[in-house]
Amino acid sequence: MIEPGSETSVHCYQHEAMACTFGLGLVVDDERFARQVARAAFDELDRLEQLLSRFIPHSDIARINGLAPGQSVRVEPDTVECLRLAAQLQADTGGAFDIAFRSRRETPSDATAETVPPLVFDPTNHSVGVQMAGVVLDLGGLGKGYALDRIADLLREWGIFTALVHSGESTVSALGRPAEGAGWRVGLRNPEQHSETLDTLELSDYALSGSGQLLHGDHIIDPRGERPAAATAAAWALAPTAVVADALSTAFMVMSVQEVEQYCGRQADVSAILRTETHRGRELVYFGRKM
Repeated sequence: MIEPGSETSVHCYQHEAMACTFGLGLVVDDERFARQVARAAFDELDRLEQLLSRFIPHSDIARINGLAPGQSVRVEPDTVECLRLAAQLQADTGGAFDIAFRSRRETPSDATAETVPPLVFDPTNHSVGVQMAGVVLDLGGLGKGYALDRIADLLREWGIFTALVHSGESTVSALGRPAEGAGWRVGLRNPEQHSETLDTLELSDYALSGSGQLLHGDHIIDPRGERPAAATAAAWALAPTAVVADALSTAFMVMSVQEVEQYCGRQADVSAILRTETHRGRELVYFGRKM
């Protein structure tokens, strides 16, 4: 996905977290300083994983998932922010993105479950409560993007404004631009043939995320009907933040082409690229401005 080009001062580092390999490319002259920054960035990444992973028993998300209706638990500000972003994206996409969709699948007999918001926030006590039984939150659709945004914030605090950060090369956040070109060169891989690049974008202070079905099978479910995504082979979303791009690339997989077009028409800072069937066969379809 990432094509760093010939920029010679990019110091690259990797770190395993959130079930993938995160990558960090820093444009700085001092390699020792770059290592210090990378260590701080990956420490922040590990901290966020301890909060947001539902697979870690004592994470904030696991503790929320263990609540009974009417109970609440005090969580960290990052967790609250992530959950609020998820709720906003769910509303914006008409339910095509939903971190609690597993809850309804595990409680199909409760006909009223879909009309009750599963979470309630108490900003005074920094707590989150649940309002229904069997709540299962899964931040896999935006947690990595959220982490990339926090790392980008940390890099700016350290005085680094030209860098590239990615999570397993599925979501990438580009800060500034390298010395050569209009931005960081990022390729769109063909989901049917990973060695083939379908298009190349140049990103600067923007994020790109991609989702597809072929690599892992029918793992993306439409929360609105609990059916696997079928209309689109792959989808990419471009947005000012990685968390929004990460979530929307998943949502665009289950939204119709018309829904994606309408969404990008409402959100001027969001663009979409779909690998879908047209009258000319399977090809890329673009909505919004092209980078």
